[in-house]
Amino acid sequence: MVSRVRRSDSFARRAPSREPYDYVLIVCEGGKTEPHYFKALIAAERLSSANIHVTSGGGHTDPVSIVKIAEGNLEKGYDRIYCVFDRNGHVNYDEALARIANHGSGKLRAITSWPCFEVWILLHFNYSTAPFQKTGNRSPCDNVVKALVEHIDNYEKGRATIFNEISSKLEMAMTNARKLAKYNKETNSTNPATLAFELVHYLKNLKK
Repeated sequence: MVSRVRRSDSFARRAPSREPYDYVLIVCEGGKTEPHYFKALIAAERLSSANIHVTSGGGHTDPVSIVKIAEGNLEKGYDRIYCVFDRNGHVNYDEALARIANHGSGKLRAITSWPCFEVWILLHFNYSTAPFQKTGNRSPCDNVVKALVEHIDNYEKGRATIFNEISSKLEMAMTNARKLAKYNKETNSTNPATLAFELVHYLKNLKK
């Protein structure tokens, strides 16, 4: 009897196949908080890792660099690429927004927060239009984090478990974020602000 020799690559783990919904890349300014949050949301919604990719700027944390990373990935066939970045003192924030708005592909989307992503997390607990300013040695974002500590013991940026800790309050956050966006549009306000709810809504409805 002639023995059959198995090809070595037959033992290799097959890459997950893509599902019949959008192929999406999320490029985050932050290296921890935002990627942790969105990866946990994607897992909770049981979205395919073959369809939804989350990455960070890899040391490039200014808004224009995030947009350039997104542009460099357009050739990979993504249906949408979300650029997640903060206002938080960046001098090229407006330039990044203009770059996305003027991009011919229509596939780039800006998910911004003012002053930082933690505004979205704070909206899980309460609605407020009070602006965050620099006080002493604390930046505006430091003061958002300070406000969060009143709701989450020992909160600090980069908390890996944050989505699971607050997911039960997601609907409240969505309501508060939409209300804040409406208020900002009517009053021409920008601080505080977050569009994180738009990406969350998109991901939660992607399979429908």
